[in-house]
Amino acid sequence: MTMQWLHSLFKRHQPQIPEALWLACIARLPFLRQMAESDLLRLKALSEQFLAIKTITGVRGLVLTDEIAVLVAAQASLLVLNLTPDLYREMAGVVVYPSAFIVNQKQMDAAGVLHEWRAELAGEAFHGDGPVVLSWEDMESPHGFGDGRNVVIHEFAHKIDMGRGRANGFPPLLAAYHRDLQVPDWSRAFTRAYRDFGRRVDALEPRFPDDFELADPHHAAPHDHPFVPLPMDAYAATNAAEFFAVASEAFFVRPQPLMADYPDVYRLLALYYRQDPLGRA
Repeated sequence: MTMQWLHSLFKRHQPQIPEALWLACIARLPFLRQMAESDLLRLKALSEQFLAIKTITGVRGLVLTDEIAVLVAAQASLLVLNLTPDLYREMAGVVVYPSAFIVNQKQMDAAGVLHEWRAELAGEAFHGDGPVVLSWEDMESPHGFGDGRNVVIHEFAHKIDMGRGRANGFPPLLAAYHRDLQVPDWSRAFTRAYRDFGRRVDALEPRFPDDFELADPHHAAPHDHPFVPLPMDAYAATNAAEFFAVASEAFFVRPQPLMADYPDVYRLLALYYRQDPLGRA
């Protein structure tokens, strides 16, 4: 499918995603199957708003279809379904690569030594008005549409987390929506869970293959390594920001293990996103 519909979107006073296209996209997202009809209608409206004001660009030869655009918009809008799309206000847009892309990385260690390397990524969120960058191959992989991982939810969770600057695992609390959320509760629960998760990953590392790299999200999926009894990707142990983003993936896509292992984290994410994925079943 070409982008004929999306190109004409901006000529309409009240743009609407064609119903057949919307239903086809929703059918590819199994974690939305139990969503109430009223919520799906609001999600569709938010997705239309997203597409009307944000630019989605295909690069490196990717032909951006209507389906890709709507799938990005729907999953990004899911996070703000009961919040406000203003959380994405500063974001310039979305860039979609056909597959994983190479970026230059740098990090200062505790000794003050700067380490630089090139990494292959499935997605990246840039702070400030920078874009969200996604790999279509990773979006549509068996993991990408609901089997425990979701690169779109992950990167847009980072974007929300950047509401006060760099991502740090503590997204901005909004007075209009988060009156029941207390900073000490969040800090205590997420710090405890992050440290416990890190200990569990450390204990399992001797069982990883020799070529396993925790910092590589392509290696961190528990589904790729069935012997890893974790409620979410081992990549969550990287730092507090990644723990929040990966926990957000699990919350929406595979909530049962998260609730079983870290009920306080699940409860706080339910309060933050103002949704209860387990309650939809």
